[in-house]
Amino acid sequence: MRKELGLFANIRPIKLFDSLLDTSPIKSSVIKGSDIIFFRELIGGIYFGKPRGRSEDGEEAFDTLSYSKKSVRRIADLAFKSAMSRRKILTSVDKANVLASSRLWRETVNEVAKNYPDVQVNHMFVDNAAMQLIKKPTQFDVVVTSNMFGDILTDEASQIAGSLGMLASASVGSDIAIYEPIHGSAPKYTNKDIANPIATILSAQMMLDISFKMKKEAKAIEKAIIAVLDKGYRCRDIKDDTTPNNKIVGTSKIGSLIAKHI
Repeated sequence: MRKELGLFANIRPIKLFDSLLDTSPIKSSVIKGSDIIFFRELIGGIYFGKPRGRSEDGEEAFDTLSYSKKSVRRIADLAFKSAMSRRKILTSVDKANVLASSRLWRETVNEVAKNYPDVQVNHMFVDNAAMQLIKKPTQFDVVVTSNMFGDILTDEASQIAGSLGMLASASVGSDIAIYEPIHGSAPKYTNKDIANPIATILSAQMMLDISFKMKKEAKAIEKAIIAVLDKGYRCRDIKDDTTPNNKIVGTSKIGSLIAKHI
């Protein structure tokens, strides 16, 4: 669907609400103040590379990783524009010491950077980036990276925010955008009233902000979520050892509390 609709950019904010500092498995002193936005290229790279398959005898399998300057340029341009409205720090993550595709990626990001002289550009190998996300996440502002690297790093970064159930995302193209949580569906939780809806609500907040430019309304949703969390209400995936039982609520209840505050 993403390929068919041309949704080339996956935008994934990793924002930690202060009231959830103790829900992360990472020390609160390390993650406090973390506010990162990932730009993951979404319709290229190894997930879409051809040829792919198995050898005739079934003993080997192969996938190919391919990027063009055009595909890197358009995701990099979005990331730089975002950086201009934030702290003006952009980190491009690749594996240029090993992969030819990553060398093209880095070269193209540097070309785009010339159009944004006010943005500080850092290049980081993906293995180091994975380590730095846990060691010092506050060093990151805007991160731009390829399809597979972005997939892995944003799931890792979810632990900064406490849970995948807190992370919204946008998949955008030239004319169309889709907003959804970064997690997949979970059929095993159907009708059990235990799934955390906040990532979905935050996805709607992103939709109002990005696609409809309804900044005031988007801010109202964010403020409502913060207010409910500040009152101590938690879904089970974001509770910690200090959460009282009467504050652990289900999908419907936390949704209703947020809606009421709005």
